[in-house]
Amino acid sequence: EFIHYLASDRYSSPPDHADQFSERLMLLPHTYLTNDHRQSRREVFIKGSDPIHGHQPTRQELGFAEDDVILCSFNQLYKIEPHVFAAWMRVLKKVPKAKLWLLKFTEQGAQSLLKSASKLGVDQSRIVFHDQFPREREFRIKGLAELFLDTPLFNAHTTAGDVLWSGVPILTIPGENFAQRVASGMIKSAELDHLMIARDIADYEALAVKMAQRPALRRALSARLRKQRDMLPLFDIQKLTSEFERGLLISWEVQQTFGAPFHIVVAANQ
Repeated sequence: EFIHYLASDRYSSPPDHADQFSERLMLLPHTYLTNDHRQSRREVFIKGSDPIHGHQPTRQELGFAEDDVILCSFNQLYKIEPHVFAAWMRVLKKVPKAKLWLLKFTEQGAQSLLKSASKLGVDQSRIVFHDQFPREREFRIKGLAELFLDTPLFNAHTTAGDVLWSGVPILTIPGENFAQRVASGMIKSAELDHLMIARDIADYEALAVKMAQRPALRRALSARLRKQRDMLPLFDIQKLTSEFERGLLISWEVQQTFGAPFHIVVAANQ
């Protein structure tokens, strides 16, 4: 009643999901979830040591061997559903060199997941927990991961932008509501949607195994992200701002013409 529009994107809020919202949709051509990493988080380009951001992080100091396949999910632990965790454990079983890297938001949550891993036949040593990292080192540390496994129940939002900027590809499954589709919009804006958006949990598991078993593919996707991140729509704050501004202008024109809000689809800049 009091808010006319929800600014979103066509992946997070497809037109056929419009009945889920009381607002009219302003659908932007790229992700609605903006960040200023291109301006403010340039430490990902630093090679070696730096007086502010510290030394170059290594696998060894984080508990990984050089030949480990580092799969990660830095989402809050409450987002992990049992059937998704079971799929992750099946991936670890199929890829003996793979390890799962999680953040220990709570000791109780971490212990619960370790017990679940044991029940599912996976050695607890293959799950590596860390506390949250200092901001000045966070992105370079997370950049050591090779594949981010998203949580379908509630996607990575801010975290998705962080790991993509760090050069880590994300695998997700779009669900039926907004919180379950945000990562898809971000992956689309990172131009990885042809590879990293699964159809269902079986496809998600198969793609995770495929990625974990193919180091050349993982390196190629990471290299592509690192090479192109300064040019990708996901991190082009000027482009995203311009698209949002055009949406605002269109919404005003619609209001002036019809006296009421209508759904709006903002075209991409040519």
